[in-house]
Formats: sequence, C-alpha cells, structure tokens
Amino acid sequence: MGKHRALVLAAAALATVTWSAAASAQEECKPEDRKILTVWDQFEYYGMTAAGPAIEEIHKAFQDEHPCVVFSRSVFGGGFPIRNAVELALTSGEAPDVFYSWPSGAGLTTYANAGYLADLTPYADKYNWWARLPDWAIQRNSFDGKLYAYPWEQDLEYVYYNKAMFDELGIAVPKSFDDVLAWCDTASEAGKIPIALGNQDLWPAVNMWTDVTALVGGRQVGLDLLQDRQDWNTDEPKKALDMILQMVEHDCFSPGFNGTSYNDSLLQFYSEQATAVWTGTWVIHSVVENMPEDKLDIFYMPAFDADHPQATHMSEGSAWYVWEGSDVKELAAEYIEFVSNPKWLETWVGKGYTIPIQKTPIDFEAYGVSGLIADAFATGQAMQDKNVDAFHTTAPPRVTFVMYNDIQGVLTGETSPEDFLTKLDGQMEEAKQAGEVWAP
Repeated sequence: MGKHRALVLAAAALATVTWSAAASAQEECKPEDRKILTVWDQFEYYGMTAAGPAIEEIHKAFQDEHPCVVFSRSVFGGGFPIRNAVELALTSGEAPDVFYSWPSGAGLTTYANAGYLADLTPYADKYNWWARLPDWAIQRNSFDGKLYAYPWEQDLEYVYYNKAMFDELGIAVPKSFDDVLAWCDTASEAGKIPIALGNQDLWPAVNMWTDVTALVGGRQVGLDLLQDRQDWNTDEPKKALDMILQMVEHDCFSPGFNGTSYNDSLLQFYSEQATAVWTGTWVIHSVVENMPEDKLDIFYMPAFDADHPQATHMSEGSAWYVWEGSDVKELAAEYIEFVSNPKWLETWVGKGYTIPIQKTPIDFEAYGVSGLIADAFATGQAMQDKNVDAFHTTAPPRVTFVMYNDIQGVLTGETSPEDFLTKLDGQMEEAKQAGEVWAP
C-alpha cells in the first residue's frame, strides 16, 4: 500500500472534515490542490520541549493559508522517543514528510548517506535561509556540501545556581577550576550536594565532558575529534576526564549519580538539596517556573586553565528534516519556511520558551524575556567561536553508544580514561569505514 494511500485511510475522517470546511469557505478544492502533509514533532506542553502553545498557533495560521491541505501531525516525547520513532520510520520506508528530530552531525551524515533525507539546499536558496543561519549551525546540518536540515532551538550548557544558598554558605561564583573544587568542598561539608547530577539517563555526563573539553581544548579540538582528524585518546579529552574525576573526588556531584535520573537531579536543585545543577537551555522554562526569582541565577563554568578561554558546548535542540520519499517536498519545505520565519519569533519566544538559532542577535528585551534567560543565551552565543559541538549529538551513533554506556564506569573508577578513549577510537574507525563520520 502506498504511503499516501495508507495515510488517507488512516486519517479519512480528518480529511473529510478539513476538505468540507475548505469547500464551504471558498468553493470546492481542486483535486490537484488536495494534499496531505504529515509532520512529526516533539512540541508538548511540558518538559524539555514545552513549545506546544507556540506551534499550535503557528499551525493554525499555516492551515488557514493552506485550506486544501490535510495536516496530519503526530507529537512524540522529546529526546529519545522522537529519535527512535524517526529511525524506525526511515528504515522501514514509511516516514513522515517532515520530522523535527535529532541528532545532527554524524547522525545526519548517516541518514543522508543512506538516501533517507531530501536535499534542502535548493530551498535554502529559494528562501535565503543562508542569511538567517550562522555558519556553525549550517555546518552541523550539512553533508558533502549540501544542507539536509533546518536547525532550530539554540542549546547551550551552563550552571543554574541558588544564589541564596551560595550567600549563606559563603560561596562565590567560581573564577577558576580551583574555585570549583573549593565550592564543592564547602557545600558538601555543609551537608549539601554541590552540583546535582543525574546520569542514569547517560547523556548528562557526556555533556559535562564536552563542556570541560571545550574549556581545556577549544573549538578546533572539538571539530577535529568529531570529524576524525584527532584521536580521542589524546591530551585534551583525557585532561577533561581527569578534571571531572577530580570533581568526583571532591564530592561535587549527587551521591549515586549514575543511578539518579535527570529529572531527580532537577528536583534536588528545586528542593534545595543541591546548590546548583549543571545543565542547559532546554529546561530553562522549567527551572524558572520551579525556582523563586530572588534565589535563581546562572553562570558559565570559568576558564579551567591559563591557556584556554571560557567556553561551553552548543548545538541545536533538534532540526527540521524532509523525507526523501515524500511526494510533497515543495510543500514540506514551504512548511519549514513558514514555521521558521522570523515573523513568528515573538510566538516562539513568548509562548514556546524557545530561542531559535539565528544569525541576528535577538532583542530579548523587546519580547519581555527575563534578564536571566537573556543573559543565558547572550553570554553563550557570544562564545560561538570557542564553543564545542555537543559530543553525543554530533558523533557517529556507534561512538555515542560507547560514550553513554562507558563513561559511567570512568566516573566510578571501574574503567580507566585511557581504555574508554581507546574504545572510542576503535568505534570511530569503524564509523569511518561505514561512512558515518560527520562530513559537512
């Protein structure tokens, strides 16, 4: 059964209602104008992807402008639910026309190399997406010189901290790695968790390692690692792991962090069991809602050595893709242009808690964005030439799998940093042979 025939049968009631309404409004739609557009996204009303109110407002406007289009939308949970659903759909040959998912970098390379993704370069030319997007975001979503996704949602990682607890304990915002260790000593001696960490979800420790690699290596080292121009078992990745292990020795993190969920680590911060949580922009709305304004602030980790400036990791939260097997690629690209158009910036920021990736700096004050949120994004975006691309959303999937599962052993001392990094190099070589290494 053909894809669109199956979708027509599955959504027959919706199709009838939509076309009948269109006919009443402006005469019956011509057969050639009747199209089905299937979209999968992750915009819910809560959690890490709580942009549901924004996307629904934008979808209504899109439907108003396209009355002959049957709009079939499915919403998946953010993170692995949408990623796993998309991978299954692509490999089965029955994917949606448009999907909003991750990862980019090598993940995109793998999909593009397999012929799953439509080349969006002609549409980037048509709608001049090049003028909107910064170069780093274009590179993350390109393969062999062609753009295969429109990156959305700026992701940056930093520290949310309880400034009232810092004042009470006599802790200052750290200006060096030694200051970080001193903060951990002071907080833990007072019976508080210095930094809430929930690594049961596997990715938080990898993000932390990426941040520290940025602090001791810089952006070029990150690019060289991810594009297989530098081995993982080299000075900067190892130094970053060694520094994190020093933090473990100083009781910087939640007891039993490998068995603590990410959500529980947030709760440790909200309930003042922890003085801080080291995470990012993807939960900014949740943190702001759960922490009193007079207690909450943020800072980026300071420079960790004398040779490298302050930096962090960055990426897109997810990106818009078009399936190569779609029969309505033009409409799918038009949809991406519609939802990403700057005219919706106020809606995305104000109702979707989402800061789109764009080349032009956002005037946060104009949209009534709180000072904390504005500072979080403005500071991180100002370091774009120093930041490292998120390891786990950029490395080949087989490499990421080892990162997720083996870094837990590194943090507990069961696996040496050298063995971990050597294993990554072995997986990177296999990925290279399979054509899975990020090649923008």
